[in-house]
Amino acid sequence: MANPFVGYDNFVPLLAPVDIASTTTTCAYMDLRNAQKASFLIQFGAITSATTTDEFVITIQAATAEGGTEAAIDFRYRKSGAVGANTWGAVTTVAAATGLGMGADDSDDMFVLIEVDPDALAANDYRYARVLLTDNDDMEACLVSVMGIIEARYKQTTHISATASASA
Repeated sequence: MANPFVGYDNFVPLLAPVDIASTTTTCAYMDLRNAQKASFLIQFGAITSATTTDEFVITIQAATAEGGTEAAIDFRYRKSGAVGANTWGAVTTVAAATGLGMGADDSDDMFVLIEVDPDALAANDYRYARVLLTDNDDMEACLVSVMGIIEARYKQTTHISATASASA
């Protein structure tokens, strides 16, 4: 993301800011057929729950077709510091079966930058990816939004659509 005016990276809104407390939520699919690299930027606002052990679990799902059978996939992430901290944690790998927990005790007002490997997805014929946020039903509030970021395989100033509904 080094270009100064969004000249080549494709930023795709996948989930508008919303309170998803007590609701398992998925964002829109992102079509990765033209992706060199693909990321999801998830922004969390206030997260409140009855206990400090409650959390949302982030899983990345991939599929061969939009609306097809999804499979959880491994991913890498970095978690930001709280608002105003301007810090990022270390790059960490998450196993597909585990997911990443985001709780009220340690995740308020933070970003999570998730990177998926399009080559690994292609090895399994996966073309689409999305974020799944699973709740444990004890959350009182969880404000969240999801944006996809694609580094295009073929650079151009007019992007090929990366949303599943607009892709052929």
